[in-house]
Amino acid sequence: MITKLPPPPDNPQRSPAIAVPGESPTTLVSTGGTLHARVATPHGASRAVVLCHPHPLYGGSMHSPVPLAIARALESLGGGTVGWLRFNFRGVPPSEGTYDQGQGEVDDAVRAIVALRERLPGVPITVVGHSFGSWVGLEAAKADGAVERVVLVAPSTRFFQFAGERPTMPVAIVLGDQDDYCDVAEGHELAQRLGSSMEVLEGFDHHFLKSRRVMAEKVFGLAVR
Repeated sequence: MITKLPPPPDNPQRSPAIAVPGESPTTLVSTGGTLHARVATPHGASRAVVLCHPHPLYGGSMHSPVPLAIARALESLGGGTVGWLRFNFRGVPPSEGTYDQGQGEVDDAVRAIVALRERLPGVPITVVGHSFGSWVGLEAAKADGAVERVVLVAPSTRFFQFAGERPTMPVAIVLGDQDDYCDVAEGHELAQRLGSSMEVLEGFDHHFLKSRRVMAEKVFGLAVR
């Protein structure tokens, strides 16, 4: 459930499109229309990761710095054993559709999970989401029912309610101790409710400006190893 958010900008600034080595452009078909995506499916993949980006109304896209840093870590640290898929939620150009208060975005993420599973059959899938994407990713993983694990990066507990039954798959939280939208105490409370582990990165904010590489390496360890 999404609670009240601050007013979004009229024209959110989005990060420029950047390709990661090993990726190819592709499209997904969701309930809101065609979604733009990029996918890497190495022949030796033993793990697959779906990346869910921050809030669309505030400039989030698959090229936002945090999911991009994680995709780069999957490529550089994975050694050809990790596949991944990142995508733009509905309404984020060039994906079709319009923002749907989180519900349609969960459908988008489920479709991304299914699409990556079709491309890498039998390979266990981790869902990783940043901020809004962490809430969407967890809901999508629960809806799919076959995701092997979930990593929540900077879950915004003050805006998104992580409610419902405790997930059946392992969940890990990565949180900066200077996060504006989820302090460490709130993170521990969420971890207790979800039955998850939690990693706190000292000196990091919601966007991990101190070192996104450090954040991405931590996420890699939780998502892949």
